[in-house]
Amino acid sequence: MFRSSMPAHDIVLFEMIGRQSPADGKAYIKALYDLSERSQPALLIMRVKGMTEQDHETRKQAAAWFKQNRDRLTVFAKGVIRVEQDHHHGGGHLHDHAEKVENSNFARMLPFPMKHARTLDSAFEMAKNWPPELGG
Repeated sequence: MFRSSMPAHDIVLFEMIGRQSPADGKAYIKALYDLSERSQPALLIMRVKGMTEQDHETRKQAAAWFKQNRDRLTVFAKGVIRVEQDHHHGGGHLHDHAEKVENSNFARMLPFPMKHARTLDSAFEMAKNWPPELGG
C-alpha cells in the first residue's frame, strides 16, 4: 500500500506498507511529481513497514524522476526522515536502521539531511526542530 498526505504545510508524508502493487507504484510516482511542483521546501517523512518491494517499472520511473530533479531538490524539499522500526533478526540481535539510513549512498547524494526515526510520532517530533544539528 502507498499513501501520500500533507499533515502540515511544510511536511509531506509518504507511507509504504507491504508489497507495492502497480497502482501503488503509479500513486508513488504521481506523489513524487506533486512534491517537485512545490514552490516552498517541505520535509519528506517516509514511513516504511514490511517488505516494500516495487516493480521494475516503478523503480525505473523513480530513478528517472530523481535524475530529472536532482539539481533542484532544495527548491521543494528540505530533508527526509525515514520511519522504520528496528526489528529482531533472531538470536537476540536487534537491527538498528539509523546508521544504515543516515550513511547510505542515497543519503550522501542528497543536498540536505536524511535522518531515521523509529516511530511516526518521533519523526514528527524531529520535524519540529528541523534541520538537525550537525553530527546529531
